[in-house]
Amino acid sequence: MKIAVFDVCGTIYDANTTFDFLDYYFKDNDKYNNFTKLRKVFLVKVSNYIFYKYFKKDITRLIATSFLKNEPIEKVQKSAKQYVNNILSNKIKKQTINLMKTYKNKGFHIILMSGSYNVLIEHIQAYFDTDDYFASKLEIKNSKYTGKYKYDQLLNKKDTLQEYYPNIDELIVVSDNRTDYELMKFATKSYAICNKEKQKKFWETKKLSNNELLVLFNV
Repeated sequence: MKIAVFDVCGTIYDANTTFDFLDYYFKDNDKYNNFTKLRKVFLVKVSNYIFYKYFKKDITRLIATSFLKNEPIEKVQKSAKQYVNNILSNKIKKQTINLMKTYKNKGFHIILMSGSYNVLIEHIQAYFDTDDYFASKLEIKNSKYTGKYKYDQLLNKKDTLQEYYPNIDELIVVSDNRTDYELMKFATKSYAICNKEKQKKFWETKKLSNNELLVLFNV
């Protein structure tokens, strides 16, 4: 089976869809907006980076998600669809979508893999008419979100792909995410989306023989 895996945030869109959606959904929530200002403070960003590096937990992401506690499923679903169709549609990276179309025309099974919420990625899958998707699942109780993750896809892409697609003849991976290194190393061919100079330098140091850099900054 021929498979082409596409990351979403920073790869298909010029956005971190998790935070971008929450900013959209809670735009009139003062408590959330104050949190947004706080998470952008330099010392908070550094502390979160250190914690993530050593414990593989993005604290600001977990706190941001907690704001969804007691939000009704139907309300979030409706807002997610509006966000994907009306907001994200203006942040699409054409170079990535052209690559997706190329592999779709070659008969590849197109899969979206993201650490973002499944409530978002399912609408993104419908928007681009891809074949499958894997995303982080939010916990639900009594038709409301608990503000916690049921399953976090962020660092488990390679394992998930091998579990659900054990027989891969050819694998293409397209991502801007450093944490996708193992998945890209596993691929037949990979494309590293470079939105910043430091991303370009990172992938150059990895020297993957199957990797092609797609430099999108200053374009």
